[in-house]
Amino acid sequence: MWHQRTILLKDVFSYTRYGATWINAFWLSDLAMYGLWKIGSFFFITIMVALIAVAVMFIIYKQMKGAFYLRLPLILLGIISIAANWSARPQLLSFLLLAFLDYFLYTHCHIKRQPLWYLIPIFIVWGNVHGGFIWGILVLLATIVGEVFDNLFNNQPSLQWKEIGSLSLWSILAGLAISINPDGISLWRLPFYQIQVSFSIVEWLSPDFHQIYAHPLLWILFLLIISIAYSKKPLSFVDLLKGLGFTYLFFVAQRNMGPYAIIVIPIIERHLTPATTFFAKAPFLEKFNAKTSQLFTGKQPSEKFNFIINTLLVGVLATLILVKAYAASTPQVMEEQTPSGAIQWVKDNKPRGPLFNSYYWGGYLTWELRDYPVFIDGRADLYGDEILSEWSEIVNGTDKGLTLLDVYKINLVFLEPNYPLLDKLSQLGWEKVYGDSKIIIYARQPPIP
Repeated sequence: MWHQRTILLKDVFSYTRYGATWINAFWLSDLAMYGLWKIGSFFFITIMVALIAVAVMFIIYKQMKGAFYLRLPLILLGIISIAANWSARPQLLSFLLLAFLDYFLYTHCHIKRQPLWYLIPIFIVWGNVHGGFIWGILVLLATIVGEVFDNLFNNQPSLQWKEIGSLSLWSILAGLAISINPDGISLWRLPFYQIQVSFSIVEWLSPDFHQIYAHPLLWILFLLIISIAYSKKPLSFVDLLKGLGFTYLFFVAQRNMGPYAIIVIPIIERHLTPATTFFAKAPFLEKFNAKTSQLFTGKQPSEKFNFIINTLLVGVLATLILVKAYAASTPQVMEEQTPSGAIQWVKDNKPRGPLFNSYYWGGYLTWELRDYPVFIDGRADLYGDEILSEWSEIVNGTDKGLTLLDVYKINLVFLEPNYPLLDKLSQLGWEKVYGDSKIIIYARQPPIP
């Protein structure tokens, strides 16, 4: 797109979907990331990831109005819980827009009425940087429906009926504004496009609670339950719908871990502040009541103390960001984290294609091996059930999969070592030409012309 001065709306990277229409929901963020890479290589991209993460957490922090000593641990928990999603992908911009939208709506409902026409530019931008705009639509729906129920049950509603109507109208216009993008109304297909062959795509699977990365997200759920149970503060239907909705999404797919934490943590804080007052009144804490009341009543530290703490935090965080960004973007680290050895072998030996590749490394191969169109990459919506099913048949070495190797005239296989196909290729006359802990490469002997 950068060099051809046109927005890419047809596939040019694969041989299985070459020329097919591609709904490109990320064109603007892709151009921005490429621009950063042109200016400062991977170091600038790493800095971008860090700054967006900081911005997301800052917005969440601003939405919370309780004591500093409660907000800070919750922010740290949020950082840890979304750690697996802090990667250089367009979805980070969806996290940022989701946090801002939630803060905007909370401010509008509880603090000061905001101009609702702001929703239009928010969703125009969202429709051009990432397909996660559906998270924003769900927050709008939860807010509108929640306010309706709060009014019906007289549950301390924040908006009157007329204001709910106004928010509904502007939300509809915001939904239509998403269509202001190169794909038009077709972009709305993305959130409802379901891929059935999802077992091979990790981010579409439910979280694996046997893995440590998922534990902080469970802690968030436990804190939500405890804070609501002991806060003695009415739970608004808005927070109920948002909390249940995004918890449901989190349990369905790992790709929703970030939005879950972004939405749920402010809800926890709103109820954890009064809940801590309840716990502070326990008899065995009587002697500490004076200290605990200072910590949990929401009283703010002095301006001097705030200035010192903020300066130290900013200094430490800025230093850590720069050090980590530099360390994570050095050529040595990039080589350790990518199948650079296998890539170099292909560049040096130039074997005959077509190439059958790993799903996980499809995008990386497009970047590094531009003379070898891929069989598949991370654009699952482009490939659909048909190609994903064929890819699954091949990597599992089924009879149909082995036949497909011939149908596509595949001469080169580039896969992680754990796939059953690799055990069968040597029996079929294929030669193992490269192997390491990340990638095994097999070449057909003799290659199909």
